[in-house]
Amino acid sequence: MKNIGKLLVKEVALVVACAMIGVMALAATYFVRQRDMYDNVKESTIMLHNKGLGAYIWETIRSTELDIYTDGLMLNIAYTETKDGMRDILLGTRVKVGDINPMESLYQVVALGNSDYWVKNYARYWHGHQILLRPLLCFFTYADILQINMAIQLALVFALVSIMIRSGYRAFIIPFWAMYIFLTPVSLFSSLQYSPCFYMMMFTVLALLVLEKSWGREKRNYLFVLSGCLTAYFDLLTYPLVTLGVPLIVHIACEHECMASLKKSMKDIFYYTMSWGIGYIGMWSAKWIIASVLTDENVIQGAIDQIKHRTGHFNEEYTWLSTLKLNLGACNTKAMLVVFACLGVYMAIAGIAHCRKTRVKVLPGTAAILFVATYPFLWYYFTLNHSSAHSYFTWRELAISVFGIFMCVAVNVRGTGQNTADVTS
Repeated sequence: MKNIGKLLVKEVALVVACAMIGVMALAATYFVRQRDMYDNVKESTIMLHNKGLGAYIWETIRSTELDIYTDGLMLNIAYTETKDGMRDILLGTRVKVGDINPMESLYQVVALGNSDYWVKNYARYWHGHQILLRPLLCFFTYADILQINMAIQLALVFALVSIMIRSGYRAFIIPFWAMYIFLTPVSLFSSLQYSPCFYMMMFTVLALLVLEKSWGREKRNYLFVLSGCLTAYFDLLTYPLVTLGVPLIVHIACEHECMASLKKSMKDIFYYTMSWGIGYIGMWSAKWIIASVLTDENVIQGAIDQIKHRTGHFNEEYTWLSTLKLNLGACNTKAMLVVFACLGVYMAIAGIAHCRKTRVKVLPGTAAILFVATYPFLWYYFTLNHSSAHSYFTWRELAISVFGIFMCVAVNVRGTGQNTADVTS
């Protein structure tokens, strides 16, 4: 208990440090002059206006729906400045024209020169995207930034696959590929809103694989705290649980002790989930406290009101089953049929190639992986309103379930990877 108490104190201290650094990073971003962003923001707003809300990359395929609304909101907040710099930094100020959405409001003000606007706050989020968007908008348009986004994401995917091969975890490639296809990469490239959680997930998994032998339990706790903090800082509540669920599954699958003992794996799941939760909830709460103390806005009360509203448990408008149905209906089911077919072919080839060497052995840790795979369903229960109203992006939480199911196969089939084979011995 004494060690747990010390760890808790250190984790809270890490959250406090992240919050302080987060505020300073936002403050530093406002040294970027608004006029230096003007031309690129103007061209970007015209592009978003032409695309329009509800745009798809591939018509009729719901998983390729773009979030033009939120991308416009992000640009709006990044560009908007008032005479009160503290409010800009801490309250997420944005321009609003009449009753139209943030994207169209920015278009009206910047592209059409409409001066009949007012400034509105969006204070409950950190809006950490500003520390990247404001400098980038000095040199690039929205379209350019999306191309940079695509290049970085692909580089991370190639890096992760390379590390899996070099580390002897070839068996993990198929589960990762299945999850990646499920997330619909073309949408991740083409919408800034969908990108932060993908980046946090990838960086956490990369850290686990690269540093797995040199990191003890305590350092992994810090990694999950940091993952939670960065998710709260950059994400606008899209599919944040993937930054916890996917790394958890990778950790369990990599650890011989976890795969050999259900008790050990469930213990790790509990501690790392708590660490991530401390980072995520702590960082988010720190924003409300800091903003409430340093401005005249009661951000804490506003956030609490939104939590009550978004959980959906204070009215009968949504049920867990209706929420689940909406998210399953929005996900990339057709692509998954292809993935499962390819998995079947892969397993058949592996069986033929290894003959008697390939066999299935169900390990105790498999149950732990399946438990983590249920995280999205728990998330939908606690966020009924939000996950129903925004199912066009919250469906991506189900990537945890897809990854978990495929990993259960990968870690229990001998001959499909060097380290997996060692674990199953």
